Amino acid sequence: MVLLSAIALSAPLTGIHFLDNGQIRLGVDLDKGGSIVFLAKRQGPNLINGADLGRQIQMSFYSGPVPFTPNGKQPSQDWAGLGWNPIQTGDCYHNPSRTLAFKSDGKSLYLKCIPMQWPFDKEPGERTFEAWISLEGNTVRARNRLLNHRSDAAQYPARGQELPAIYTNGPWYRLMSYTGDRPFTHGPLSQLTKSPPESTFPWVTFPATENWTALVDAAGWGVGIVEPGCQTMSAGFFGKPGFGGTLSSETGYIAPNYTELLKATPHRQAIRSR
Repeated sequence: MVLLSAIALSAPLTGIHFLDNGQIRLGVDLDKGGSIVFLAKRQGPNLINGADLGRQIQMSFYSGPVPFTPNGKQPSQDWAGLGWNPIQTGDCYHNPSRTLAFKSDGKSLYLKCIPMQWPFDKEPGERTFEAWISLEGNTVRARNRLLNHRSDAAQYPARGQELPAIYTNGPWYRLMSYTGDRPFTHGPLSQLTKSPPESTFPWVTFPATENWTALVDAAGWGVGIVEPGCQTMSAGFFGKPGFGGTLSSETGYIAPNYTELLKATPHRQAIRSR
C-alpha cells in the first residue's frame, strides 16, 4: 500500500496531473476518470492515443447479459455485442467518467472513479474503480481494483477482461512478443503485425508465454506491458502504421486477457499490471 501526502486531499478533481521521475513522465486526466493519457520518455513525445474515450490506458471489464439493457435502455448498435462493459474513461457518446478521489505525493498517485458503460449514453456503472500508480526507473507500476455493486444478482459466465487496455499513437505499430514454447530462454521474438505493416483490426489474440507484449516504432523503441501469470493477450494496430498523433484515428492496442468471473454481489477484485 502506498502512503500518500495529506496535502493532496485538497487537490481539485479536474485536469491532468503528472508523475515525473526524471526518466519517464506519466499523466492521468481527472476529467476522464483518472485514466492515463500521457506517457513519454523525459522530453519525448506522448505515446498514448486519445482520439475517443475508449482509448487511453484504462481499466475495462466485461460480463453479461448480452445484450445488456439496464432498465430497458438500449445500447449503441455498434457496440451491442459487448454486453456489460464499464470502462474507466467514458462512454461511446463522449460522456466522461467521474473521478471521486485523487491523492498524490509527487512519487505516486491514488484515484477512484465511477466508470461509464461504454455502449450507452450517460449510463454510469454500479461500481467503482481504484488505481495506485507509481514510477520505478523507466517502469510504471499499477495496481487496479474493481468494486462491484450490481443490483442485478444474476451470475453470468466468465469473460476475458482487459487488464488494462493500452492504446498507442500511430508511430508505435510493430507488435512484438515471445509466443514460443520455451519461455525465458532468450528465444527469438515474433512480430505479430503484418510486414509490410497493415491494419490488424479486429485485434489478434495470441499466447504471450513470457507474460509480456510491446508496441514499438520502426527503431524498436516503444511501450510494453508485463502481466505476471497472464499468457493470453489481444493486440493489434488500426489505420496507417507509422503516422498520426494523440487525436488521430491510427492506434496500436494491447490488453492482457485474464478470463474472470465477476460476482454480482459486492466484490473486490485486485488486479496488478506494470
